[in-house]
Amino acid sequence: MNKNEDGKIGTREFFSIVLLIIGVKVTDETPGYLFQLGGNATWLIPFFQLVIISIPFMLLLALIKKYEKGLIELIFHLSGKFLGSVICFTLFFIMFFSITNRSKSSASIISTLFYQKTSVSLLTLALLLTSFFIAKRGLKAISSGTWLLIPVLEITLILLLFIVWKEVSWLRLFPLAGPGLGTLLTQSFNHSFILGEVILLAAFFPYTRTFKNYQLASLLGLGVAAFKLMLFLAIYVAVFDYPSTKRMAYPHQELTRIAEFGTSISHVEGFFLYFWLFAILFRFAICLYLLAFFLGSALRLKNFEKLLVPLAGLIALSSLLPANTYILIPYREVMFKIGSWLLITLPFFLWALSKLRGGRQDNETNNSAA
Repeated sequence: MNKNEDGKIGTREFFSIVLLIIGVKVTDETPGYLFQLGGNATWLIPFFQLVIISIPFMLLLALIKKYEKGLIELIFHLSGKFLGSVICFTLFFIMFFSITNRSKSSASIISTLFYQKTSVSLLTLALLLTSFFIAKRGLKAISSGTWLLIPVLEITLILLLFIVWKEVSWLRLFPLAGPGLGTLLTQSFNHSFILGEVILLAAFFPYTRTFKNYQLASLLGLGVAAFKLMLFLAIYVAVFDYPSTKRMAYPHQELTRIAEFGTSISHVEGFFLYFWLFAILFRFAICLYLLAFFLGSALRLKNFEKLLVPLAGLIALSSLLPANTYILIPYREVMFKIGSWLLITLPFFLWALSKLRGGRQDNETNNSAA
């Protein structure tokens, strides 16, 4: 692992990574999936998820500050080589399925809405190949590019909101509780993986300059991303109404389709497509780099970046297996729950091991003194 100061990233770069990984989910299949769970009150789910995931994440921050180690180093330090490898392999497979599903879904969005004559498989391969070349540049280059991309991406999203604002009717958000508070809380917990990826990004802590940089960037990125999800989910309902949103696979792309610059310029969805495409490419690059980091750590490899090529190829091949994204829905539900429970309980498990390890060290110190 390169720990030279020149290879470190600061607050703004890591903030952009967190915001891109989580915040860009307002533009993919995530809103359409969540609308199946929360009805017209889906926009409240990110708020509950933020509350739920903040507790284990704050605990993880305390452990990182105490040991000055990233997530993967913490896992091996506190649980040992064997159990640490098992945990890393488990997280790797969850991330692998998630990236495979997202690559297939992103290619389907491009094929369905813009390039109907191009096969999804070819588009998936093109996305992953481009993302690989970005990831190959290293985390420093990825984070710098992401920081340059984020302002442009956010400006285009704000512009989109401004254009469609005349279509908004906030009365469509009522009743606020939707299917019921109990249902919202349950679904928020079972799908907290959506925001919980900030815990996985703790693996990049050794690449940040200081703990304060990492802490500020993570908390700020998590908060802004959660607010962004709440805002856009509310906008989708306020514009299209429920249950229309429940029948939309990609609400964001539908929103860009109704956007018009005045009365003479319509069909501007292509304008938003290219900015969204850049965001998706950098998102996959970060995920691919993180995936190689976890697998390399599980295999105890020092130069994990060599795994980028086989991993990109393996994701491309695995994305060809399902005929379409709808086949993956039942498996995605299971993986969401497994990933959510694992990310919530992992910091508590590490904290318990830390307390146990601390108790043993205290006993050894007392015995030596005696």
